[in-house]
Amino acid sequence: MTTTDATTLRFVDWKWTVTAILPVASLVLGAWLNQLSESRRETAALVREAKVRELDREQARIERRESFELTHLVEVTNLLLELYDASYRCNSRAIDGHPLGEARTELQRCNRQMTRLKGFVLDETVRGLVDAAHSQANRLSEDTAGDWRVQAGIVDQLEAAQEALAQRIRAIYSTQADRS
Repeated sequence: MTTTDATTLRFVDWKWTVTAILPVASLVLGAWLNQLSESRRETAALVREAKVRELDREQARIERRESFELTHLVEVTNLLLELYDASYRCNSRAIDGHPLGEARTELQRCNRQMTRLKGFVLDETVRGLVDAAHSQANRLSEDTAGDWRVQAGIVDQLEAAQEALAQRIRAIYSTQADRS
């Protein structure tokens, strides 16, 4: 074998090696890079889906909270009107010299319901005003019935509480409208 033949043989061996290994290596490398890219895309998609699910859960929680709060605010608002009516009837009957009877029973019923519901008012300021109105209405007892100063205090507290309740209800509705 001559040197030219040996050189040609080495060149052919090297060329054959490169032409045989290079396509296989590039195929393996391409498959690995494709798999890596696909894995990163899947991970990003899973992260996005988890964020969307978390946002949906948060939105549902906010809507449940607002629905709960709105329901109780409306109930407390209506009960404040009943409480005012009952205290007014008690005071009017006492001024007229009539026994309180059913008016007193109605006032006690309203007081019991208010005691039960006022804790469900979530806003601290509004709950404080509702509690103050309820406490003022509780002052109307046998010995203070007929005292217009007590009645005026009840009216002032009830109006302040109702205004705060109305503002909170409007705030909830405006928040819901903004999200829609």
